[in-house]
Amino acid sequence: MEAVQEIIIDDLIGRFDKFFRTYYTREILQVIHGYPDEKSLKVNFDDLGKYDISLADEAISNPDKSIKAAEKALLQIDVPANISSPKINVRFYNLPATSKIMITDIRSEHVGKLMVVGGIVRKATDVRPKLTLGTFECQRCGYVIRISQETPKLKKPYLCEECETKGPFKLIIKDSIFLDSQKILIQESLDDLRGGEHPKQLTIHVDDDLTGKITPGDSVELTGILRAIKKDIKGKHSRVFEIFLDTNSYKLTEIDFEQVEITREDKKRIMKLSRETQVYEIIRDSIAPHIFGHKTIKEAIMYQLFSAPNLNLPDGGRIRGDSHIILMGEPATGKSEILQYVAKELAPRGIYTSGKGTSAAGLTAAALKDDFGDGGWSLEAGALVLADQGIACIDEFDKMEKEDRSSMHEAMEQQTVSIAKAGILATFRARCSILAAANPKYGRFDEYTSLSDQLNLPPTILSRFDLIFFVRDNLDDSRKIANHILNQVVSPDIIAPKLEPEFLRKYIAYARKKIFPTLTAEAREKIEKYYVDIRELANKEDDQPIPLTTRQLWAIVRISTAASRVRLSTETTVEDVERAITLLNTSLRDAGMDMEKGKVDIDKIEIGKTRSQRDRVIRILKIIQEIEKEAGSADKSEIISRAIELGISEKETALTIESLRSDNAIFDPNRNERYKVV
Repeated sequence: MEAVQEIIIDDLIGRFDKFFRTYYTREILQVIHGYPDEKSLKVNFDDLGKYDISLADEAISNPDKSIKAAEKALLQIDVPANISSPKINVRFYNLPATSKIMITDIRSEHVGKLMVVGGIVRKATDVRPKLTLGTFECQRCGYVIRISQETPKLKKPYLCEECETKGPFKLIIKDSIFLDSQKILIQESLDDLRGGEHPKQLTIHVDDDLTGKITPGDSVELTGILRAIKKDIKGKHSRVFEIFLDTNSYKLTEIDFEQVEITREDKKRIMKLSRETQVYEIIRDSIAPHIFGHKTIKEAIMYQLFSAPNLNLPDGGRIRGDSHIILMGEPATGKSEILQYVAKELAPRGIYTSGKGTSAAGLTAAALKDDFGDGGWSLEAGALVLADQGIACIDEFDKMEKEDRSSMHEAMEQQTVSIAKAGILATFRARCSILAAANPKYGRFDEYTSLSDQLNLPPTILSRFDLIFFVRDNLDDSRKIANHILNQVVSPDIIAPKLEPEFLRKYIAYARKKIFPTLTAEAREKIEKYYVDIRELANKEDDQPIPLTTRQLWAIVRISTAASRVRLSTETTVEDVERAITLLNTSLRDAGMDMEKGKVDIDKIEIGKTRSQRDRVIRILKIIQEIEKEAGSADKSEIISRAIELGISEKETALTIESLRSDNAIFDPNRNERYKVV
C-alpha cells in the first residue's frame, strides 16, 4: 500500500514539476532570490486548470498530497550555486466558483477538501511559535529522536529505539523546528444574511508568512483545507468533531457597496427612478412604512443611507462623509422598529445591536484573555468595527458600558477604534454611520431640564451626532396611529413600500459607488451665508447664545451632498443645501432650543447646559455665597426665597441646587439642607 502511495506522490511531483517549468520558472527564481523575506509561490489555480484539468481536480479533492507534491517539485528547480534550496510554500488562489462555500453550508463531505470561505474577522490571537519537528532526548540513554508534528496535540516518542524503554523524553527546544502560527475567528458577512439569520462562525489557522497580516474587522477570502479535530467533552471522547480551516492562502476583500450585484435591468430602473420628480418622497416613504409618521426622521435616515464621500485632505487629514443620527424618544414611539428595519432591510452593510446587550467587546473592540486564545490574549472586533463601511444601528445607546464611552469619541469622529491593553497596540477601522436610539431617564422629556440631566449620555458624545431628534408620544395623533395599525391587521398589503427593500439597497449602493457630487458656487455661498449670518446675529447682542459651531457646518455639507446623491446628481445645488438646512433647523429646535429665551443655543448639546441655565447657576451660586457669609451656611428655603426675588422660579432653583450638589460645587455637611460652597 505504501509503495502505491509513493508511486502516486512521485507521479504528482513529476506533473507539478512540468507545470512549474511551463508557467512559473521566473516567479520561482524571484521567490528564491527574495528568501527568507519571500517564502511563498502564489499559483493561479486557473493556470493549473488550463494546463492539466485532472491535476487541478486532484488538488481540490486531495489537497494534502497535492500541496506536498508541489512543494517537493519546487526543490527540483535549478537554483543559483550560491543559494541553498529553500523550503517554499505553494499557495493557490483564484479557485473555481464551485469551491467557494458559505460557512453555513459547510458539511462533513467538505472535510479534507480544498475550498474557499469568506467572512469578517471577529477575533485574532497573537502570533506564536508552533512546533513542526520535535527533537526529543531520552533521559535514560541520551538517544535523540525526531518526530514530525502534524496534529494539534504534541506527539511524543512512545519507545526509545536505543534502550527500548518508555523514556522519559525531554523536548530539546534549540534543535526543534518551529513555525509562526496564529488563530483567527471569522463570521459570515452580514450582507449575506437576511431575515434574522444568525451569522455562523469558523475557526481559521494560519501559518508561516501568512501570520500577523489579518486583523479583526477585515473582510477576507480564505483558501484552505477543511480539517476535523476530535472534541472531548468533560474528559470523555465524543464522536462529534470540531472543524477548522487550515489556510493555504488569503486575500483581503474590501467590504463596501461593490458586493451588491446590479444587473443591466436594475440600472435601467435606477436611472428611471432618479429622474422622478418625487424621488425623495418615494424613497423616504419606503423606509419602515409600517411605522406611522416620522417623515422628518425618515428623510434624515434616507440621507444617512446615501451618505457623502469622505474628504481626504492634502495634509493627511480626513473628514468623514458619514452622518450620525440619534433618536431620543419616549416609550412606544417606534424607535427600535425603525432601527431594525434600516439594519436588516435597507443598509447594504447594516448591523443592529443594543448598547445594553453587547458582548465583552462592546460597541468598539477589546483585548480578551479567553479560551479562543488558548489562555492568551486575542483581539475581538465590536459592532462598529464589524459595520465598517456600512451603518450601525444601536438601540439603547444610553445604556452602553462605561468602557465603551471613551472609545466612542474616536469611533464617531475619526472612525477608528484604538486598543492599548496588555502590551497590545492596535487600531481598527470603523468607517460607518451610526443610527442610535436612546431613552430619557424618567420616561418623558422635560423641556426646561438640561439634556445631560435627562440622558445617561455625556454631552461630548451627544455633540458628535449631526442630527438629534426628539420622538414624542403625541396624543393628537392617537386616532391616526390607531387607524394605521388596524388597517395593517385587516390588510397587510396596505403598508407595502413603494420600493421593495432589495431594489432600494441596489439604488443606494449604485449612488454610493458611482456618484461623487461637488458643491456648486451658489450652494457654497448659501451654506456660508446661513452659517455666518446666524453667528453674526448672535455676536451683536451680549446675551445671545451661540447658535452654531463648525460641527453643524460640516453636517450641512454632508447632508446636502447626500441629498444630491439621492437623485444621482454630480452637483450639490442650492436646493440640496436648503433640504439640509431645513433638517438641521428641525434638529436644533428639538435638541438645542433654550426654552427660556426661545432661541437655539448649541451649548445645550455641546456642554449639556444652555446659556440661560449657566447664568442661573452663577446667580444661585452667588446667592449661596452671600447667605453663607451672613449665617455660616445657606438654608434651602432662604436660597429659594432670594432666587424668586430675582425672577427664578422655585422649581428651577431646586433643580439648580441639586445640579450644583451633584457636580460637587456645593455640599450639605449636616444633611439638613443647609449648603456651603466647596
